[in-house]
Amino acid sequence: MLFLLGAILFSSLFSIIFKLCQKWGISCPQVIFFNYVTAILISWVPVGINLLNGSSTFTDYALEGQSITFAVIQGLLFVLGFSIMDRSVWRSGVALTTVAARASLILPVLLGWMVLSQPAPKWLPVGIVIISMALILLPNENQKHIGVKMSNKTDEQRRKLAILDLACVFLCYGVSDFFLKLSQDSVERNLAAGSSSETQLNALMGFIFLSAGALSLISCIVRGNFKGRPVTIRTIAGGAVLGIGNTLCTSCCLRALERLSTDVFYPLYNIGIVILATVAGVIVFKEKIKWLQYAGIVLAIFAIFLFFK
Repeated sequence: MLFLLGAILFSSLFSIIFKLCQKWGISCPQVIFFNYVTAILISWVPVGINLLNGSSTFTDYALEGQSITFAVIQGLLFVLGFSIMDRSVWRSGVALTTVAARASLILPVLLGWMVLSQPAPKWLPVGIVIISMALILLPNENQKHIGVKMSNKTDEQRRKLAILDLACVFLCYGVSDFFLKLSQDSVERNLAAGSSSETQLNALMGFIFLSAGALSLISCIVRGNFKGRPVTIRTIAGGAVLGIGNTLCTSCCLRALERLSTDVFYPLYNIGIVILATVAGVIVFKEKIKWLQYAGIVLAIFAIFLFFK
């Protein structure tokens, strides 16, 4: 239960950190890159220490090819997820973006049923309808933006862009949750001789962050995110805070999935994040959520609960 609570707390911080970076004028792509630099250091420095003092060997951290493949895919999904969340938080706010991300649990359930032949929830059709209704209600058609990028957009165009961002958040985080579970399962199935589950999970997490860091750097270079925007102490500090939260969240999720069944972990995890992020959005950032959006949030929470009944 402690790992579940940790996963809820640290995951709730992601959209809040992006909101603060936008408020303070900090480059979010740079923050995402330094987040992975921090996560890589946290993941691999203890491994290096253990190897140097002889308490472990390279074999202990060796992953099977399938696990490495899943780690690379997971790293790509992590980078995409943060980039899309940053954009969606700017357009739709902390609360609504987080609801879309957490409502995406329908996707790992569907993919588990379709790909892994897992039993489908008996309320699956109803849940799909409710999630769809929630996503329709979430975008705020009257959201006003003073940023240059949106100054020439009409309200209808803003709404369409908000819907697109929320849909992308929904898809990316749903697929990411599915691959995180695949990654954890692949490690459990292919434990190296003499290796512990804890050691292998640490190696998996390290490979995920290595691939995410490399992809994030490539993205920043290709998109020119370092041109004309020098790296500042605030950027590095923001990346470090996000990286610590990212590492702790991933670690807590992997270990919670070891100890809790998916029908217990996912509903509590997602509902907890929705509630915390909504409270933070309304109270801390003074986001204006209309009754239609509140109805969407309630429907999303109900669907999350319904999926695991």
